[in-house]
Amino acid sequence: MHDSRTLPDLRVLATRDLLPHENADPRRVERLSKRILENGVLKNPPIVAPIEAEGPFVVLDGANRVAAFKHVGIPHIVAQVVRYDDPEVILDTWYHVVSGMALAEFEQALEELVGLRLVGCSLSEARETLQRGDAIAYIVCEAGVLKALPRERDADTMQLLNDIVGAYKGRADIFRASNDIWEIQKPYYPEITALIVFPQLRPADIIAAALGRHKIPSGITRHIIPARALNINFPIGVLMSAWSAERKREWLHEWLMERMAANAIRFYAESTFTFNE
Repeated sequence: MHDSRTLPDLRVLATRDLLPHENADPRRVERLSKRILENGVLKNPPIVAPIEAEGPFVVLDGANRVAAFKHVGIPHIVAQVVRYDDPEVILDTWYHVVSGMALAEFEQALEELVGLRLVGCSLSEARETLQRGDAIAYIVCEAGVLKALPRERDADTMQLLNDIVGAYKGRADIFRASNDIWEIQKPYYPEITALIVFPQLRPADIIAAALGRHKIPSGITRHIIPARALNINFPIGVLMSAWSAERKREWLHEWLMERMAANAIRFYAESTFTFNE
């Protein structure tokens, strides 16, 4: 249980030292870049974890925000630093609801993936195969379930995951889901084409993706962070300035002390729904 007297670990970091583990969305990066410059504040800091003691840092959440800062040339960013060895930091997986894509087009796109075999099975068998690591993913459609198996034993799992997402990314609407039950998803997404279920990843996979050639497809990893910092509205002008990193860190500390003195920081222990993301 988090101690409400302990503030989140907010730091001024060089944007070049933040390494994404997933691909950014160019359209979102463009929109975020404009919004950041127009609003003049960083609303929600990205979440990062150190790969080495002094960095670099892997971006756990906020890849598009970090990419937007790099895109407009802002040298520093305020980030919330957590540690992967903290038992309260949990790595989970989102599934993809693919919607608005013709089923025939979706099936053809999957059939063109040369590194995969698609085999019909039951939902329970698909779950077991994925858990064992024999499958890359499985696909739930109204007509049944397909497990995606690599054709080669030493296949690059991350490349195959990118291939699967690439079969529908840009052609369909993608929504995140946390269960694989068709009957639950269908009422919320009337134009649902398929539900893609991905494997549970490990922190080592996230770090390897940040340092390696293949990133994890966006919208799959889900990090549950205790005492997350939101709505800090930190002024971009400070981060864009020619000040040294140390001067910016001093300014952040002074700013935090002012927020504390004004009783402007609140800790909510309750689980929360947000309706304006």
